[in-house]
Amino acid sequence: MVKSLVEEIDKKTYNPNVYFTSADPQSRSSRVNSKRKSSLSSGGSSRSMKRVNYSLADMESKLYTKNPDDNHSTNDNSNSNSNDKLNKDMLNKFTQQEIIQSKRRFMELDTENVKDLFEIPTLLSSITGINKDNIGSNSTTIQNTTTNGSLSRTNKNKFELPKNFHLNYRSTRLPKPKRKNTHRLVALKKTLTSKRPLNTYLDTLNQVDRSIILNNVYNKKYFKVLPLITICSICGGYNSISSCVKCSNKICSLRCYRLHNETRCIHR
Repeated sequence: MVKSLVEEIDKKTYNPNVYFTSADPQSRSSRVNSKRKSSLSSGGSSRSMKRVNYSLADMESKLYTKNPDDNHSTNDNSNSNSNDKLNKDMLNKFTQQEIIQSKRRFMELDTENVKDLFEIPTLLSSITGINKDNIGSNSTTIQNTTTNGSLSRTNKNKFELPKNFHLNYRSTRLPKPKRKNTHRLVALKKTLTSKRPLNTYLDTLNQVDRSIILNNVYNKKYFKVLPLITICSICGGYNSISSCVKCSNKICSLRCYRLHNETRCIHR
């Protein structure tokens, strides 16, 4: 059996509109042809290869000018016969309104986007040839049946108490005590929201109020170790302490007072 060969294209005899396979005898070399002639003379039989035209221009012209009914007549006839049988069976079993309703319901379930549901009647009218208004009127029955079914279920499960019905149940839980907005709470909020440090408030208090506050402190170990000492806000000294008139910070000397006015005084 002669092996098929792939040869280079001869530019002199090459036709771009015609394609030859490697099995075509015309595309082979003279050596292969001579071998084939010798084999034919010796008594070997071979089938003549058919020349195929692969002209792209001819194929495109046939594709755009051909009638689809001519090419697919046999398939269309078989499909049309089967479709006619199915349509007849459907019409015998169901009415046209029920068929339209089932088709619309199937298209509603098949759509992924909710916004495309409004375009289903137009698609059905283009497929079936029925008016869009008739399809909308037929499909409303499905929506009404679903809404009526849901309403009936909710009405069955709903339990309403009569208006004259009173409960005799008394709760054993104690009522929540109402918080009184006393002057003490208001003063505490003011002190917490202000920017003044706590030691300035302690200095302005009386000895009795100061002792009450210090005795009510939870963590008293710091007070046992270190006594309450008023120190200067600049250098940390505790001799001859005085306070600033503007911000009430502690100062021990004139030098600290000048430095305080230049750097740390709030109302400078």
